Amino acid sequence: MAILGITNRTENWKTALYFSPLMGVRASRLAKRLLPDEEGAAIQAGDVNLELFWRGMRDYFDSEAKKLEADGEELAGRYAELFPNLRADIEAFESFAALKAHNYAVETPGQRSSLASNLFHTEIDIVLESPSHLFIGEAKHLSPLGASSDNVLTHQLIRQYVMARILVELRGTEHTVVPFVVSDGGTDVEDSSQVQFMLKRGWLREANILQWSDIEALW
Repeated sequence: MAILGITNRTENWKTALYFSPLMGVRASRLAKRLLPDEEGAAIQAGDVNLELFWRGMRDYFDSEAKKLEADGEELAGRYAELFPNLRADIEAFESFAALKAHNYAVETPGQRSSLASNLFHTEIDIVLESPSHLFIGEAKHLSPLGASSDNVLTHQLIRQYVMARILVELRGTEHTVVPFVVSDGGTDVEDSSQVQFMLKRGWLREANILQWSDIEALW
């Protein structure tokens, strides 16, 4: 897509185009695709809600009348409980660049405040909810997976997974978080350090590394 002859490098337009046909009862087709056969068989048409460009933590705070300045400390506590060794695990994964002192750390008030801000502002491109699973999808077209060493949660896919896990805990549900990735294919995304780390941790299934054609096939 190009306006004034300029290629649109963002994924939002393509995400809306490919996923809007799955709104409503067709969302169950994608949920089934993202689960092992025996689990997917339990998904029924009408069981699944699909949303795009989802800022779950921000909207949770709004719905609960919470303020980030006053209530953000709880997010650091949940993070420390759920992911106590995350920094060490990332440091041990040789493909990542060296971390800065504040990355994945919550020892100081400043780090905890920054972590809360990271979680609050995290957006997930595609989200589906079934009675037992929360599916979180990252769409990539021409841009690589994001990473910023200025953040506490440096890596985009990891940050999204951490946010979703913490939000499930805050809501008091038992949803299993299921990440997936949609891209043009090739090695830029599939062989990225973030994807390989998620695979190694068992947070991402190799079968859930999809291409745009896989989504089109579900229409």
